[in-house]
Amino acid sequence: MANIYYNDRLIIAYTSLNQSDKSWSAGAEITWKENDQRCSHTIGGLTDKFKSSEDAEKFVVNLAKSWIDANR
Repeated sequence: MANIYYNDRLIIAYTSLNQSDKSWSAGAEITWKENDQRCSHTIGGLTDKFKSSEDAEKFVVNLAKSWIDANR
């Protein structure tokens, strides 16, 4: 699991192992404060599969950064 600050947003990235085919998938939660309220966006339900946890994590962190850039 990775916790990364990017453009005043916290990205919490996580990975999980699919036991049947030994592939990894990933998801992320993006949180920030806006007008004294906590806001969040979830990236989940991805169908992308990876050979390693590290590859899955890098993918979802980059996806989260792209979402942040597009939604500022």
